[in-house]
Amino acid sequence: MSRKSGKKKGYFIVLLILSVGILAALGVYTLGLKDSPASSQESAPEPPAAFVQIETATDNNVIRDSIVQNMSVEAIDRVQMTPRVTGRLERLHVKPGDIVKKGQLIATLEHEQQNAQISSTEAQIASSRADTERARAEMMNAKTNLERYERLLKEGFSTQQQYDSMATAYASARASHNAALAKERQAVSELGLVKSSQQDYIMRSPLDGTVLSDYSLTSGAMISPSSPIVDIADLRKLKATLRIPEIKIFVVKPGMNVMLKFDALPDEEFQGQVTRVEAYVDEATRTSAVEIELNNEAIGNRLRPGMFGQAFIVEREFRNAVQVLGNAIYNGESGPYVFVEDNGIAHLKNIKTGRLTQGNYTHVTEGIASGDRVIVFGGANLNDGDKVIVQ
Repeated sequence: MSRKSGKKKGYFIVLLILSVGILAALGVYTLGLKDSPASSQESAPEPPAAFVQIETATDNNVIRDSIVQNMSVEAIDRVQMTPRVTGRLERLHVKPGDIVKKGQLIATLEHEQQNAQISSTEAQIASSRADTERARAEMMNAKTNLERYERLLKEGFSTQQQYDSMATAYASARASHNAALAKERQAVSELGLVKSSQQDYIMRSPLDGTVLSDYSLTSGAMISPSSPIVDIADLRKLKATLRIPEIKIFVVKPGMNVMLKFDALPDEEFQGQVTRVEAYVDEATRTSAVEIELNNEAIGNRLRPGMFGQAFIVEREFRNAVQVLGNAIYNGESGPYVFVEDNGIAHLKNIKTGRLTQGNYTHVTEGIASGDRVIVFGGANLNDGDKVIVQ
């Protein structure tokens, strides 16, 4: 073999060794790629936990099936006092907020003329009484003479003519006394009329109550029978009048309980009773009037005439009831359901609801127990078993 051919053969062997080495390296690299974590298929990530709000269910609720109507309350006994006569206001003796008793002086109108008439009539009475006493004395004297002459006549010491003269004198004295007595009585009667006229200028409360308004009147104001002076109401008992639909007129009866809520006291509830149901239906509105009374004194006279609110005439009442916010209830193929949170997991619970609602709450008859943590916000897209975070 020539030296040149031997050299070529050496080159060929070197190239073969290099090729085998490169292929081996590529194989190792490819195997490494297949076994590396980056080349393996990654598992899908779990969805994040949903943020929710909860409300713990309780079974100490009272749910009522009620007829609901707007209403305002007013005093059962209330009067706007106006004078019987026209006159100038001399003095107003009360102010708004004052508590007054029946017969208490409220206002005085100027009445000097009536006072003068009273004084004049009292003087006439005094004069008439003096005349009556004088006439009575004359009558008694004439009676004594008559009796004396009657005895004398019987004993024969007087004539019939003398006796008849004494009888005539007694009859005349008695007539004078009766005339004087009648005049005195007439003067007394006139005094009563004048004093009664004076009372038209002196106004007294016709009831026990509270002064609601004095109409900003001041002394010197001219008052007439069409001008109210004060507004007085007995705040111990209040009433409200409702209009109920025709289909309920045989459901509502006197004595039924009525729950009252007022805009001014939104967190409180007051109780009244139906006292009267109107005996006819208004053809224009197809409703009947129902009157409700409540004892304001029993609650410290906290309510005021004119306060606006709602009346709930209770047809049925459920105590120890479970109720859930309406927006926490969803409808599925098997009926209504809610989600209940337990240790960060949402559990779907099928429920049964009653037909009663109270505000935003629905009566739940089955499926929820007291103490369940009902998801009331954030449950729209949940599935049974989803993780949740309570906010």
